[in-house]
Amino acid sequence: MSDEMIELRRRLTNDAIRCQEEDDTKTKDGIMIALFEIEHLNQPYFGTDYSQGDGDDD
Repeated sequence: MSDEMIELRRRLTNDAIRCQEEDDTKTKDGIMIALFEIEHLNQPYFGTDYSQGDGDDD
């Protein structure tokens, strides 16, 4: 993992801890998803790729 990714993971972890202390569960949940994805970047992604639209743009 690059130094930049390690720093990003460190910052997100700190932000998640802060959100938990402030009882901001929605933001914490989003950060936890981001951390999960960072840890699994070397594995195939099986979710829907919404970056190209959902195919229902009629």
